[in-house]
Order: sequence, then C-alpha cells, then structure tokens
Amino acid sequence: MTDHAAFIARFERAAAQAGEAEDDFRREAARRIETLARERRNAFRRLNLVRSSASAMSGTETAEDAAERARLKLAADLGWLPIGPRQALVLDRLQPAFLALAGTARDDAPVEEAEAALLGFEEWYRSETEADFYDLFDRYVQETPVVDF
Repeated sequence: MTDHAAFIARFERAAAQAGEAEDDFRREAARRIETLARERRNAFRRLNLVRSSASAMSGTETAEDAAERARLKLAADLGWLPIGPRQALVLDRLQPAFLALAGTARDDAPVEEAEAALLGFEEWYRSETEADFYDLFDRYVQETPVVDF
C-alpha cells in the first residue's frame, strides 16, 4: 500500500497545481477583462464628449467662444450648474483641449494637438483624483414614482 501512496501523492500534487494554475488564469483574465472594459467605456465616453463639445461649438465666431460653449455644455451634462470652485478647476484644466478642438474645426490646430490636450487632461485628472475623469458620467438617477391625485 505504501508504494501506491507516493504514486497517489504525486497525482494529488499535480491536480492541486492544475487547480492553482486555473485559478491564477481566471484571476488574470478577470483583471484583463476589467481593464479592457474600462478602456472601451472611456473611449466611447471620450468620443461622446468630443461629439457633444463639437456640437456645442458650432456657429461660434471665435475659438474662445467655442471653448466656453463646450465648457458650459459639459458642466450642464455633469450637473455642475452652477459651477463650484472644484468644478471650475477641472473645467479650467480642460480648457486647452476645448481650445484645441475649436482650432481643429477652423484648421488652426492639428487633430493630434487636440487629442494630446485631452489625453493630458485625463492624466492630470487621474493623478489628482485617482479616478478616471469619465467616471463622472456614471451618475445614478433614482427613479421617483409618479403619483396622480
């Protein structure tokens, strides 16, 4: 019987190692999926921010006017009206991206400049808050019942 015990112990170790390897893989896969999901979510929110800003900028005469309209549109979208001091700081740091985006519409600035300004803002925000800027768009709105009297 002792001869079989060593043999069985060897397969028990192999089974335990296979289980650990699978668990490690599943944890790594879950982390990778979360990372990819966050990157996708941020990419679409970035796209929506640029679309919304570009739409708000249409019909303005100057880049400064265009940037101000984009700033107010974003503040409204985030529920930041009236704009408080912390919100003003964030919007001020985003202003170069708005100006660069306004410049791309007028062919005054290359698209890469606007992209770099936006990505630079995102990095600043992440370093200041330890969160992604686009997490601000995750606002839970509680449903309220409608009551007819």
